[in-house]
Amino acid sequence: MRIARDDAPDEPLGLNLLPGAEVAGFIIESRLAAGSFGALYQARRGGKRFAIKLVPRDARGEREVDALRRVRELPVVGFHGYGLWPEEKPRFIVLALELVEGVALDTWAREFNPSTSELLTQVMLPLVSTLGQLHAAGVVHRDVKEANIVMRQKDSHPVLVDFGAAGFEGAPRLTLRLPPGTPEYRSPEVVRFAREWEGEPPPERPGDDLWALGVTLYALLTRTLPFGDRHGSLAQAILEDTPEPPHTRNPRVPAAVGELCLRLLAKDPSERPADASTLALDLKAALAGADASWDEPLFDGGRKPLPPPEPCLPLMPQPASEPFLAPEPRRWPMALALGALAALFLAPATPLQESTALPPTSQDVSRHEMAEVHMTGEVVSSAGLQKSPSPAPVAHATNPAETPMRPSPKNRRLIATAAATAALCTAPACVSTPKPAPPLPAEPCPKGSEETRERLGLGPTESVKVWLMSYVNRKNVNAAIFAKSGPVIAEPKILPNPPGDIRYPTQYAIPKRTIFRGQLYTRENRVYGRFTEVTLPGEKPMPICMEIDDGGLDEPGVVVVAGGTRDNPKLYPTALLRPMPEFRPIPSR
Repeated sequence: MRIARDDAPDEPLGLNLLPGAEVAGFIIESRLAAGSFGALYQARRGGKRFAIKLVPRDARGEREVDALRRVRELPVVGFHGYGLWPEEKPRFIVLALELVEGVALDTWAREFNPSTSELLTQVMLPLVSTLGQLHAAGVVHRDVKEANIVMRQKDSHPVLVDFGAAGFEGAPRLTLRLPPGTPEYRSPEVVRFAREWEGEPPPERPGDDLWALGVTLYALLTRTLPFGDRHGSLAQAILEDTPEPPHTRNPRVPAAVGELCLRLLAKDPSERPADASTLALDLKAALAGADASWDEPLFDGGRKPLPPPEPCLPLMPQPASEPFLAPEPRRWPMALALGALAALFLAPATPLQESTALPPTSQDVSRHEMAEVHMTGEVVSSAGLQKSPSPAPVAHATNPAETPMRPSPKNRRLIATAAATAALCTAPACVSTPKPAPPLPAEPCPKGSEETRERLGLGPTESVKVWLMSYVNRKNVNAAIFAKSGPVIAEPKILPNPPGDIRYPTQYAIPKRTIFRGQLYTRENRVYGRFTEVTLPGEKPMPICMEIDDGGLDEPGVVVVAGGTRDNPKLYPTALLRPMPEFRPIPSR
């Protein structure tokens, strides 16, 4: 693998892939964007260009795959398929998306300076239609904003991108009080839910997307945010303030459009359009009353015509690909798993559809799929102002077939063996004895974790008492819980004793609503946990190196209690989280 030079800016994931590197059968051409939860590259495979997004192989990454598969028939980012990388010890999910030229909506609006009629017909109505289809499919985007809406260069059609925060029924829980998203675009219901949170997961509300679209419309009409940014009391403003009418702030905005925008931002949900179809009718009704003033640019300074699309380079046809290795199911019966594996890898491969991607140009045109802004699950009015999100990199809004990625000869041998076994082992009596989990060796700490420990005020042997929030029983928070191997979220336990009268002197130095993220590993008699990330309220994630234990410095992990199984052991929901010089080995049993 080719790594970037020492002077190249680091990605949060530590990839820094150079042009020419190969990832899951794709050849890297350039890096497009990098964020806390993923990195996006322009890549080629055969005669086609793609945007490939690498996300960690965890619950968040699997959730994004599930969301993209649910919306693949809709007019959003094109999704070709996904695979695992590196091949030997996969750490990333690779999402293959079709590359398209375009700019983020706010950039398009500044350069093109549309009229009110153009903004409603070319941007708002298509977006409302897209959101309506999205919601009908049971998916809520949860991060609608200008940076996640890309105006495709060839037809100026808005494309909704970046489904890393999307929610849908049955999706794994990633955050505690709030869904991921951007604070300035959160609805009053989301903010109020965070303030009154009692442990329940945040609901998936289509209305939150429409509220965010209202914030987006206000920003396009006035070039200001309706409730300010996180420099001020943002949460309070969202809950209590009525923004200045857009047609007052910008006299070129027709009153009918300004009033519709304010209805989208009404504090009472019953006063807003009930759903996307209702909003579409309201927009069409407003347009029906348009006069000549609606065709004037919204701002002074004239308009800069966007460059016309350039001729496409001839692309070689892409031959049919062999199936790719998808993330394995969490828990399948052995015969079913092998049967599914045989079906997956012996089925005819789907040919990759041809692309209409444009060649690279010297123009200021972005390629979008992923917003670069870090998303947090907390609303904190005192959070520092982040940089404006860069235009999101994107995939073409087509409906391509999900195309597999090519496994190596080694994997093809394994696939053939599994398929043969599946053909022989399909009867009910064919049973396989579960194998113990492999032991994990000691591993070095993430870079920067020692600085984080010092910032938290933790001594080398001091610990923080935490709730394992991913599993807490909301009706009885002290009850023993069932756990399983996989991602876990923890929060500091607020101790009632006064400072100086407890065994954990740093407990009060850890702010409330701090979030620790890590991985649990279940074994027969103990559950182990390695934590690699901490997020203080209103801040970006920082690397840490901590393990859970039950008070013994000599042995990692916590002891299980009676009533569980090997795969789903039972334990108490609190543990001690302790900094380590390195992650200690984890046994197989």
